[in-house]
Amino acid sequence: MKRIAVIFAGGVGSRMKNDKMPKQFLEWNGKPILIQTLAIFEAEPYIDGIVLVCKADWMDYAKALIEKEGLQKVVSVVPGGETALDSQYNGLLETKRLYGVDNVTVLIHDGVRPLVDSSTIVRNIRSVESKGSAITVTPAIETVMVTDDGEIKTILNRQQCLMAKAPQSFRLGDILSVHDTSIAEGIHDFIDSASMMMHYGYPLYPVWGEPENIKITTPSDYYMFTGILKNRESGGEGN
Repeated sequence: MKRIAVIFAGGVGSRMKNDKMPKQFLEWNGKPILIQTLAIFEAEPYIDGIVLVCKADWMDYAKALIEKEGLQKVVSVVPGGETALDSQYNGLLETKRLYGVDNVTVLIHDGVRPLVDSSTIVRNIRSVESKGSAITVTPAIETVMVTDDGEIKTILNRQQCLMAKAPQSFRLGDILSVHDTSIAEGIHDFIDSASMMMHYGYPLYPVWGEPENIKITTPSDYYMFTGILKNRESGGEGN
């Protein structure tokens, strides 16, 4: 059995309002966000390898950072696609090329989620290997409403709602099969892997993650991220 992290970091960071550098390469304490994310999976004993999907014209830069940091588990860096789902597919194809499809668990994770913890990674692996899938979630802490034509139509029961995080993890053969079918049908535009897998009838199983496992896509996310790390460094709650 192989456990492979597919880290996708193909975005340009437009919501960060930074046109000089993709958000995944912004730094905190001298290390880019992407490197901090990769380092979590590098340090996890249950992870056998990492496939990084990167914006094509930043691949050499990413490789240089990986070499500088001495990350040994990054087995390949491949170019991203037009969408996040396309980028994930590229990473999954590379995983298949390297390891085949039998007995391979893949953990699909955002390059800009550097606060994922070891326990969440392990829970993902165990869920996939016992049930076939793992969707990292946290409880909804605010009311969720559904609108139509500018009017609120439904207010959901918050106790029944979960917030999707990452990793989203699957058996490699299953997730690749669904990607291939989706592409063949011309509907490869789902919001994430979980939505695509559900569309094709695969059962999804939640695993609990930590609320701190935020995705850094806006300036406010970055400030929240730095605040969490400063709190940890000072010995605050969550350390």
